[in-house]
Amino acid sequence: MPAERMSPTAAYLAVGALAGLSWAAALRGWMAQLVSQESTFTWLTFALVLASGVAVGVLCGRAAHLRSAGGRPDRRLVFTPVLFLAALLDPVLFKALITTGEGGGAIWVVLTALAGGFALSRSRWSVGCVLAAAFAVLGLLGMIGLGSMSGPLSSARGAWVGIYGLILVLLLCLASALPYPTVRPALQSSAFVAVGVAVGLAWACALRAFMAEVAGTESTVDWTNTFGFVLLPAGVAGGLLGWAEYARRRGGAPGWRWLALSPFLLAAVLLRGLIEDPAHLFSGGIGLGALAVPLLGVIGGHALSQRGPVPTRIAAALLGLTALVTWPLVGPDVGGASLAMTSPHGIWAAVLYDGLLVVLMLAASIPQRALLISVPSHPCVTSTSADTGHARRDLGQPQLG
Repeated sequence: MPAERMSPTAAYLAVGALAGLSWAAALRGWMAQLVSQESTFTWLTFALVLASGVAVGVLCGRAAHLRSAGGRPDRRLVFTPVLFLAALLDPVLFKALITTGEGGGAIWVVLTALAGGFALSRSRWSVGCVLAAAFAVLGLLGMIGLGSMSGPLSSARGAWVGIYGLILVLLLCLASALPYPTVRPALQSSAFVAVGVAVGLAWACALRAFMAEVAGTESTVDWTNTFGFVLLPAGVAGGLLGWAEYARRRGGAPGWRWLALSPFLLAAVLLRGLIEDPAHLFSGGIGLGALAVPLLGVIGGHALSQRGPVPTRIAAALLGLTALVTWPLVGPDVGGASLAMTSPHGIWAAVLYDGLLVVLMLAASIPQRALLISVPSHPCVTSTSADTGHARRDLGQPQLG
C-alpha cells in the first residue's frame, strides 16, 4: 500500500468512477437478462454504456465531494444522468427507437433519475416536487414491469429481473440528488441502513446476472436459492455495513468493528448444501467460490482501510490484486470461449466481476477504517484535510486483520 493517503478530491472521483463503471456493467447485465439469448455484446457496449457510466460516476463523485466539503454546488452537474443517452448513438438502437419505439428504455431511465434526484433534493412539498416524485415512482414501477419480458412477475426469474432494474434505477436517483444543495439535517442511522440494503441488493442482483452469463443455458432462477440465499443475505450485509458507516461517523459503537465480517453472510448458500448434500459441498469448486468472494472482500477491505500494520496491508493488497487478474485468466475454462478476453462479452464479464469485487472490498473496509469525527471549524482544530472540515481520529478501537 502506498504510504501517502489519496487526496479527498481524488478519492471521491476514483470511487465515483468505480461505482459508475460497476453500475453500467450491472445495467448491461440486466439488459441481457431481459432478452436472454437475443442479447449480443459489441465493442459499442464499452463506448456507449460503460464509458458513460464512468463519466456519470466521476461527475457524481465530484458533486459528492462538493457536498462533503461544504462548497458551493455546481448546478450543471444536475444533468449528469443525460450522459446515459449516449446509448442511443448505437445505430441499431436508434433505428429501433425511430421505427418501432424500442430502445426508449434509456430515455425512461434518464428521465426517472432526473425526476427522482429533484424530488429527493427538496425539503418541502410543492407542485413541482409532487409531480417529480410521482413520475419517479412511475418510472421505478415501470422498471419492475419490464421484468415481465424475462418471465411472468409471479415467477422467480421475472421477480428477480424486475427487482434488479428497480434497485439500479433507485440508486441512480439517489446519486442524481448529489448535485443539489444540502437541505436536510444529518441523516439518521435508518437512512444509512436503507442505502446499505439497496446497495447490497443491487450488488447481489448483478452478481447473479454474472453467474447466469457464466452458466449460460443451464442457469435457473428459483425462490429459495436466488432470493433466500443470494439476495437476502446480501441485503442484510449491506444494511449492516451501512450502519457501520453511520457508527464510524459518530465515534464508533460497542463491537462495531466486527461488522467487517458481514460479507461472510454471502456464504449463506453453503447452508443449503450442508443440509442437502454435505458430502459434495465443495465439489466442483462451488462451495470454495462461495467462501472465496466474502473472504477476498474482507482481505481487500483491510488493504483499503489505511489502518493496521503496513506489512499486512501490503500482503492483503497483493492478494486482492491477484484475485482481480485471476478471473480474466480462468474465465474461458469456467464458462466457455465467450468469456475469453478477446471478445466484448468476455471483457464485459471481467469488468462486472472485478468491479463487484472491488465494491465489496470498499464496503468491507468501512468497519476497519479510522473513525471520522465531524468537528466545528475552529483555529485550534487540526484537520487532516482542509477542504473536508473533518478530523480523523483512531480512538483505539480493536482492529481486524
